[in-house]
Amino acid sequence: MAEKWICKKRVFKDTWIKKLHGDKFMQITDGTIPGLYLRYSKLTDNVSFYLGCVLKPSMKRRNIFLGRMCDYETVEDVKRKANAIKRQIIDGCVSDTINADSVKQQVLEQEKRYLFLDAFNLYMEKYSKLYKKPRTQKSNWDQLRLYLKPVFGQMYMDEIEEGHILDAYALWAKKTSFSTANKALSLMSSFWDWCEAYKYVPRKSNPCVYVRKGSNEKFKPQILDAAGYKAFFKALEEGPTKGKSHPRIFRAIKVLALTGCRCREITDLLIDDVALDEKIIHLHDSKTGARDVKLCDAVIPVLEMSIKEAKVLNSKYVFPSILNPNQSLQDIRKAFNWVLKEANLPHMRIHDLRHSFITMGANTGQNMIAMRDAAGHSRITTTEGYTHLSDKATFIAVNNVASAICG
Repeated sequence: MAEKWICKKRVFKDTWIKKLHGDKFMQITDGTIPGLYLRYSKLTDNVSFYLGCVLKPSMKRRNIFLGRMCDYETVEDVKRKANAIKRQIIDGCVSDTINADSVKQQVLEQEKRYLFLDAFNLYMEKYSKLYKKPRTQKSNWDQLRLYLKPVFGQMYMDEIEEGHILDAYALWAKKTSFSTANKALSLMSSFWDWCEAYKYVPRKSNPCVYVRKGSNEKFKPQILDAAGYKAFFKALEEGPTKGKSHPRIFRAIKVLALTGCRCREITDLLIDDVALDEKIIHLHDSKTGARDVKLCDAVIPVLEMSIKEAKVLNSKYVFPSILNPNQSLQDIRKAFNWVLKEANLPHMRIHDLRHSFITMGANTGQNMIAMRDAAGHSRITTTEGYTHLSDKATFIAVNNVASAICG
């Protein structure tokens, strides 16, 4: 049974056309220009414009396709085009050579085209939601907002070529880093492969394969030794009274230092995922999947205080945002830099606390399998890659080997 179209008459304006949405097919006629109308498709959310007119010499009525809303800046541009065609018809410049078949073919070809944003939304709904972790999905949306949309947001898929990808990659690398640009390129490539499977673009047409990826200069982590940790924790204790950041942020940093967790694993931590009686944090969406973090005795009072404060604020997060308790803590970098400066320590990344935690385990002779489990790594080789033995530990090792050799 054919779908029923809802027919209306309403003066065309940007304010309502750009927000047009519904569960019915609609045909709406403009009240100011005779013959001008739009059609709304509930399947694609697309708005297409047409001009109904009588062409010479046959005097048969034809519907000329004017394009979709995304092809124009404003509705006034559509109206100007419609009026221009009407003048051409009066002057005899547009004849019956525009037949129904050609118009129909033009419409079909246009409907087959997909805007980049429309296709990407489908990719996130049909693929990303099914196969990717929630944290990866969030990352994909952020990459779309920050990198892909500003470049490809107004383009159709069949308009995107190798040059566009090459230029975009160069722009991303210049504004951020090669590693960030590589992640955005990887998402674009995965999205394009998915579009090929759904025939939104031709097979073997992925333009991302032509990009030569760059690499950042290898960053050497800054590792805290015993003296560094002592100065770091002394500054952390003074932070709530001497620093300008909220005490909650300093507590979050302290938990990071005492657990070796990744930053978002602590700042996004839910109260329900903390089992203080078992001394365990249940992470449901870590980088390597669900895992339990074993807690040391020193971190328990910090978490108890934080949870008590969060419950007073009626927040589900252990470390709620300073401005909105319904959100998690967003930015701890400013407070972290203050601690480093106060402790007279060199610049380091927040993630270096994780490197330092694992390295301290290696330097104090802890079992590396236990450290692997504490860090949540799936392979012990990854844990070993995080260790940066101190010179003292290395000297002890080489002397022990020499002693064994010399007997």
